Amino acid sequence: MRFEWLALLALKRLTLSGEQAWVNLAEIARLPSWRGKNKHSVTTNIGRYLQSLERTGLNLVSAEANWAGPYRLNVGALSIKFDIPLAEVMKRLRLGAVRPTLEREMLYRFAISYARSQWLVSQGKLVVNRKREHGENAYYRLMTLADDESLSPQLRLAARLAAVQVLFRLGRFGAARRTLLGDRALLRVVEDRALRAQYYLALAWSYQRGASGVASDRAVEAAISKATGYAEASGDRATLGLVARRIGGYLTKKGLHTEAVNQMLQALETSLITGNYEMVQASCGNIGSVIHRLGPDHYPEARRWLLLGIAIARWMRIGRDDAHGEMILGKILIEIGKPARAQWLLRRAERIAESSGNQVGIGDVKMVWAFWHRRFGTRADEKQALASAARLFRSLKNFDHKQKERYMRREFPETWPDALSTI
Repeated sequence: MRFEWLALLALKRLTLSGEQAWVNLAEIARLPSWRGKNKHSVTTNIGRYLQSLERTGLNLVSAEANWAGPYRLNVGALSIKFDIPLAEVMKRLRLGAVRPTLEREMLYRFAISYARSQWLVSQGKLVVNRKREHGENAYYRLMTLADDESLSPQLRLAARLAAVQVLFRLGRFGAARRTLLGDRALLRVVEDRALRAQYYLALAWSYQRGASGVASDRAVEAAISKATGYAEASGDRATLGLVARRIGGYLTKKGLHTEAVNQMLQALETSLITGNYEMVQASCGNIGSVIHRLGPDHYPEARRWLLLGIAIARWMRIGRDDAHGEMILGKILIEIGKPARAQWLLRRAERIAESSGNQVGIGDVKMVWAFWHRRFGTRADEKQALASAARLFRSLKNFDHKQKERYMRREFPETWPDALSTI
């Protein structure tokens, strides 16, 4: 029982962001060895486990209340390792048919529609235009997301809060307040404190802009007080998202691609909630890049994420120094045998990297050109591309060029020695 409890805490800590890694009593009661036990028995056992940890001086588990929960492991994601695949962990803990691909699909659908809604906001297309009744508008798209029960509660609440911001822009503070007050049931099932803070700040603004007087002031103060409490308890959500992104990059470097994708999904969700579209665009490209490393069977999904990152960059006019998406798309096209399209994308990636002065990007594109030449060009051009990439990486100060060279040695075992001799 104790092992299953700790395994569940570790699994949540590894796969979810800090604020979503709490485990409640109901989740514990569904574990295999805990089933059939009443609430008193569950709380008694956990309370004893916590006391035994305290007696040994181990600050291993946090609890909002020792006998009532929820509980969270006080260990960073990088310190947690299972000796079996995560899918098998979930199976043994009987957590149901957890299918990460479906979760990725959910977040993909949300990301593309949510990002499109923000582009519509930037274009001033907030609601239905009487002159253009069939045109797209941000409010309809956001409320469609908010009402989509196939999405997670936090994503639905994020969409509704964005729709409320549209109402604020239109000066419809009463409608905004009614929308917010109608979200109480959704709010109760969202454990994300940063998102709860955003909710109460929006509610405070709706009261402040909607009326004056003692009653309005009290409502504003109460909402702000709740928002402050949740914000302080949550920590800086944007920073937590950046941590997840960095952990994802580190795990990718270690070859733990599935685990890396989980971290990058957290970074993407955080960026969507905090409205950081530079990070949204970068996260989509990173997710697509890592998914493509899972093998050819995953190329269609990887391609969609990469194209989404490129589309967001165009819609928002951001990421003009980032050619990563085009480069990985080019590599995928090389591997599935489409030389002309791959060549076009690699040339585009070169222009982006060169115009921004992104030296690492230029070197990466040269490496991918070596793949193109190996399949569709000449051995001499392949060798030249590898040598150019290696020479550029070596010229960069405080850069891990050895990692790049290990990759080239592994991928081009026949050509790499000749390329190395020309540097």
